[in-house]
Amino acid sequence: MIPWGKRALGMAWLGLALIGILWLSGVAGSAPTLNTTDTLVRWQGEERAAEAQTLARGRIVFVSERNGNPEIYVMDATGGSVRRLTRNNARDDSPAWSPDGRMIAFVSERDGNREIYSMNASGGSLIRLTRNVATDESPAWSPDGRQIAFVSERDGIPQIYVMRADGGGVRRLTETDSAETQPMWSPDGRQIAFVSERDGNPEIYVMRADGSNMRRLTSDPSVDSAPRWSPDGRMLLFVSEREGAQLQIFSMTSSGGDVKLISVVEDSTTRNFAPAWSPDGTWIAFTSNRDGYEEIYAMRADGSGVRNLTRNRASDYSPSWAITSPGSGGSNGGGSPSATPTPLGGGRQIGMNR
Repeated sequence: MIPWGKRALGMAWLGLALIGILWLSGVAGSAPTLNTTDTLVRWQGEERAAEAQTLARGRIVFVSERNGNPEIYVMDATGGSVRRLTRNNARDDSPAWSPDGRMIAFVSERDGNREIYSMNASGGSLIRLTRNVATDESPAWSPDGRQIAFVSERDGIPQIYVMRADGGGVRRLTETDSAETQPMWSPDGRQIAFVSERDGNPEIYVMRADGSNMRRLTSDPSVDSAPRWSPDGRMLLFVSEREGAQLQIFSMTSSGGDVKLISVVEDSTTRNFAPAWSPDGTWIAFTSNRDGYEEIYAMRADGSGVRNLTRNRASDYSPSWAITSPGSGGSNGGGSPSATPTPLGGGRQIGMNR
């Protein structure tokens, strides 16, 4: 016969065990809270935690023609939670996140002419920033969010201008007889990279933010375009045909040296273009036709780990990447992150700078 003291102790342990089983049953019967980073790491075992966090918190704004007209959409950097931001019968393109992720500058033809507009990260609060009978396009935010560089033909030939974020204070930065296009601010705000045809061929140049001290970075018979500063300002991505007939993504130092092919060339028809850095510099979003359609992909900064983020037979292009702040409900204040993480390459809904 078991002594009462030992029996009582045994019953107490049994009770605690039953309570534990009931608690675990309750948890199992409810939807568990998943850590997005851990989930991504589990789905993609080769991912490092920091890389997975970038993808989990990232938001990519882009252009899609899936509804028959170029419109602006936003999605998670994993390819999920696709939402349409613009609804217009005219063309909307060239989206660019503001540095804080709360606003998007873009180009629209809704008023009969290519003009620059801004809207919040949810697609609301539309503001027309330029009003000119000539084409205005290629908006690029300054790092402090106070200015937007852009290209305009208002003086007869494409030149680079800058304006305040509200559209005022327009100033011309370049003064040449050749096309000057595709401006992109350096992370410290001191320089602007751009494409110039002043030497007879599209090449990449840099200048001070006030338009002075222009320097040529590339010198190649092929077309070089789409300069993109790395977040630390040490590197530039660009697109070139120098390795053959098709567009590919290259990197170089901020002084124009150490040029390297980054994108993986599947075959002679593969085009990889329109690169966009993740804000922490670990990933690059880009457009490719490697699967037969223009889709948006992501790869690591060294060109490895390529995965398709969109799966759509319509053209998807012009990605721009922002990071979602915890608790903001969007990209540093806008958008809506996916409640259930989407495996990389699994976003069925859901791009070349056109």
